[in-house]
Amino acid sequence: MSVSEHPARLAVHSVDDLVGLVPYLLGFHPEESLVVLVLDHGRVAVTARVDLPAAEHTRALDGMLARLFGRFPGAEGWFLAFTDDDDLAWDVLAACAEAVGLARLGRIIQVGSRSWRADRPDGASGVCGSAVSTAAVEATLLGLQVRRARGDLAAAIAGPPEAEVEALRAERDARAREVEELGVRGRRRLLRRLLRAPGHLGVADCLRLALLVRRAEAQLAALRGLCRANAEQQLELWTRVVRRCLAEDRPTVLGLLAMAAWQTGDGALQVVCLEEIDRLDPDLAMAVLLEYINAEVVPPYEWDGLRESALALLAAELRGVDPPGSRRGR
Repeated sequence: MSVSEHPARLAVHSVDDLVGLVPYLLGFHPEESLVVLVLDHGRVAVTARVDLPAAEHTRALDGMLARLFGRFPGAEGWFLAFTDDDDLAWDVLAACAEAVGLARLGRIIQVGSRSWRADRPDGASGVCGSAVSTAAVEATLLGLQVRRARGDLAAAIAGPPEAEVEALRAERDARAREVEELGVRGRRRLLRRLLRAPGHLGVADCLRLALLVRRAEAQLAALRGLCRANAEQQLELWTRVVRRCLAEDRPTVLGLLAMAAWQTGDGALQVVCLEEIDRLDPDLAMAVLLEYINAEVVPPYEWDGLRESALALLAAELRGVDPPGSRRGR
């Protein structure tokens, strides 16, 4: 499940508006997906997406909805099934309606490739397309981005092309010696400088930053400084770094990118990062924090209050995980 939040305020006046706006809320055009909009006091508090095949399983669906509405107990749920499979769509939508109950149900909508239908299989209908959605047009004018498909997210955080790996490895070896020779104070100064840098870091600085955050104290420092005010800058920064990381350095950088994505409200990117972490290093300590955020549907604005307790737990997970060959506390 991916959970997204966006600070932009857009008015929705019709189902056309809602259908056109969902890709901007998620950051990509959903396919074969169940999208859940949790409305709290008339405002979209969170947007969640899950693959439709997963939503077919009642236990998994009930668990997801329990987490969402446990976090927002007074909220209303709107459910959209993005598929041309009518039977699948209405089976899942009916299960959603039953799970939340009439008191908390907004509307249920099937969104196909060309048209949408609301409330029931023979209910009100309309044509899909941003041209009929005022909210989608406004979202575009506000600069909200939407990707063609979820797969584009993985491409955006891919590592370097194979042709560049050999040269990057030689450069990484040189930067690793340099970082090791700096000592604790030097590494702290370098980390502070690089964390404040704009997203267009050079290759050498990208490799330095990736090497620094392999150390527990650097990970904690990077997360302690993360906030909603600098999340966009951090997102740009870690995206730049992850594209130049070799495989052994990618998991931690992906974790920091996922945390920045969460703070910007890009839940889809956060989940794609977590999936890549699971592939590369399923035991990564930061994955525990990310999985907790997802499981508990923690909204980004709660990070200030959660930060110190979360970092204490992460520090415990990180204990004894410094890179091989380094002397702790040097």
